[in-house]
Amino acid sequence: MTLPSELEWEKAARGGLVAAMYPWGDEFDANRANVDETGIGDTTAVGAFPPNAYGLYDCASNIWEWTRSLWGKRWDKPDFLYPYHADDAKREAHAARKDMRRVVRGGSWILHRDLARCAVRNWRPPHGWNDYGGFRVLLRRSPVSLL
Repeated sequence: MTLPSELEWEKAARGGLVAAMYPWGDEFDANRANVDETGIGDTTAVGAFPPNAYGLYDCASNIWEWTRSLWGKRWDKPDFLYPYHADDAKREAHAARKDMRRVVRGGSWILHRDLARCAVRNWRPPHGWNDYGGFRVLLRRSPVSLL
C-alpha cells in the first residue's frame, strides 16, 4: 500500500475524462461535491455523493488528499512543477526531509469549488493535522512471477 503520486491521483480523479475540469465533467454540480458553496459546513461520509466513472468517491471536494509527490521547501514556489515524467524518482522520495512539503489534491469542504477541480494542486507540510485533509491509499499488485 502507498499513497498515490499526484499523476496517479489526477488520472483516478478524472475517471477516464481526460480533460474534464471535475470528475463528472466541465460544469460544477453542487449535487456531486462538498465545498463551501454547498453549505454543508463539515466533512461528509464516503458515498454521500455519486462516484466518478471509475467508481471512486469524493475525488473533488470534501478533504484535501495527500499524495506521495513532493512540492518543495517553499509554499510560494514549488521545487517540483507539474506535469512531470512518471519516472522522475526525485519527486516521490519517501525519505524526504521534514521541511519538504507534499502535494495534496482534491479541494475541501471549507474552500471554493474552483479548488476542487481535477487539475488543482496544493501543498501541506508533513506534520500536523486538520479536519479538511486526509488520504486515499493505493494498493499495488505484486508482479506475477513467471518462474
